[in-house]
Amino acid sequence: MQKYSQIPVLIVGGGAAGTMLALALARQDIAARVVDRLPGPSKYSRAITVHARTLEIFEQIDPLLVQRYLERGVHSPGYVMHFVDDKGKRRDVRPGLDFTDLPSRYPFLLVHSQDETEATLRNYLEEKYDRTTEWGVTCTAVEQHADLVEATLQAADGTTETVRCEYLVACDGANSRIRQQLALAQEGSDYAGTVLQNLDIELLDFPDGEEWIHYCMGPAHFVMVAKMQNGFTRLLMSQPADKADVAETPQSVFSAILAKHFDGIRFGKTLWHSRWASQVRLAHTYRKGNIFLAGDAAHVHSTAGGQGMNCCMQDAWNLGWKLALVLKGDAGNRLLNTYESERKPIGKQVIEAASKIHELFMAGRNSGADALLALKQSGFLAELVGKVSGLAYHYHNETEAGSDDGMPRAGDRLANVALSGKHAGKWLSDLLRHGNFTLLVCAHDAESPPRMSLPRIVVTELLAPAPPELLPPQAEAQLYLVRPDGYLALRCAATESARVTAYLKDLCR
Repeated sequence: MQKYSQIPVLIVGGGAAGTMLALALARQDIAARVVDRLPGPSKYSRAITVHARTLEIFEQIDPLLVQRYLERGVHSPGYVMHFVDDKGKRRDVRPGLDFTDLPSRYPFLLVHSQDETEATLRNYLEEKYDRTTEWGVTCTAVEQHADLVEATLQAADGTTETVRCEYLVACDGANSRIRQQLALAQEGSDYAGTVLQNLDIELLDFPDGEEWIHYCMGPAHFVMVAKMQNGFTRLLMSQPADKADVAETPQSVFSAILAKHFDGIRFGKTLWHSRWASQVRLAHTYRKGNIFLAGDAAHVHSTAGGQGMNCCMQDAWNLGWKLALVLKGDAGNRLLNTYESERKPIGKQVIEAASKIHELFMAGRNSGADALLALKQSGFLAELVGKVSGLAYHYHNETEAGSDDGMPRAGDRLANVALSGKHAGKWLSDLLRHGNFTLLVCAHDAESPPRMSLPRIVVTELLAPAPPELLPPQAEAQLYLVRPDGYLALRCAATESARVTAYLKDLCR
C-alpha cells in the first residue's frame, strides 16, 4: 500500500546546508523533514574551514553552540605563503592572508573538518529540538502543483512514500538530482588542465607554526598544509594535469614537493586520500515554484579559501527565516523571491573570490613573493580576506541611495558588538536571538570606540518583535530595524518611525 504523509517543508540532503536549514526552521517551530540518500553521515570531508561570519551565526543561534566549535577547532590567524624558485631559493611572506584584523569577535579562521562541523550541528539540532536526519531515503521524483509539491521517497528497503509539502528545498549537492529532475540549467566552467588531491596524514617534524595555514608554491606546483583538530594534517595539492602521474603514490608526490620548502618532514599514518578536477557552476535560478536550491545544488567553485561549506550554511540561514515567516502567515509569499535576489549575487561573488585565489596561488602560475607583497600593500589581499571570511558580503538594494556617514545601511551585516547603557554586559547577538525582527533605538555616543560596524552607537532601547506604534521621542536617535538573520533591514531617524511601520506592513502584504 502506498504511504502518504504531509509536512510544511521537505529538505532533501542532510549535509551542511540541509542541517542548517532544519535548525533555522526548528528555531521558528516550523515542522520539517530532512532526508538523505546516503546510508549515514560521511566520515570524510573536503571542507575544513569555518569562517567568521558562520561563527557569528552560530553565536546568534546559541553561545553554547559556537563554543563547541571554538573548543575543538584550530584557531588560525591566516596564511603563510612559501615560495621557491627554479634554483631552489626559498622565500616567505608572513602573513600572506591576515585574518587577525577582521571586524568580528572571531578574527581568525577555524580549521574544523566538515564531517565534524556537520555532526556538531546535527547533534545540537537533536538535543535542542529532537529532530534528526532520515538516512538511506532517496527522493526519486518531484511534482509541482499549484500550492504544494509532491515528492516520492524510497527507503533503503525499497518501500516508497509520497510526501506532500508546501515547500521542498534541494540541498543534495553538486550533482543535485532535484535540480536535474527540474531541468534547471547551470552556467560554469572547469579549471582546465588542473588536478587536485587531498591527503589527510600524520605530518611529523613540521618545522613551522602549526596554527597557520601554509601555501607552498613554486614552478608548476602548489601544496596547502593545514593542521586539523583530529591531529592529522590536511594536504591539498594542485597540479597541472600533464604533471600529475597517477602511478605515483600521493605520499611520494606530496613529500617531494614539501621537501622543496621544508627540511626534515616525515609522514606517518594516512587517514584519507581523494583526487578530483575542480569545477565552477552557478544555477541560472535558485527557485522553481515552491522548490528551492541551496548550497552546492546551486553553486560549486574551487576549494580555494575554504568558502564552500560556509556559503552553503549561509544560504540556508537566509532562506530559513523567510520560509518560517511565510508559513506562519507573518509575511507575504513574495518575501521568498528575495532568497534568490540576495543569495545568487553572493554565490557569484564567492565563485569570483575562490577563482581569484585559485588563479593567484593554486594554478602553479604564481609570480613570486614580490608580486604578492605588492598585492598586500595595495590592500587587495585585505579585501580578499573580507570576502573569504564572509563578513564583506551584503544585501544592498542598489536602487536605494547609500549614505556616506560611515554608518550601516540597509543590507549590511551588523557586527556583534558589546553593548552599554542598560544593556551593559550583553552583546548585540543576545538581543537578536528570539528570531524575529528587532528594533534598536540608538543614540550617538562620542566616547564609544569605533571598533566594528556600529561605531559611536549605544543601544538604549529594544522593541521586538512587534512593530512599534509609538516610539519614545529621542533627539538625534536612529532606528535600526534588524532582520532575523542579523542583517539590517532599515535605518532611519527616530522622527521617521512611520517608515519602520510601513516596512513591516509591506512585508506582510
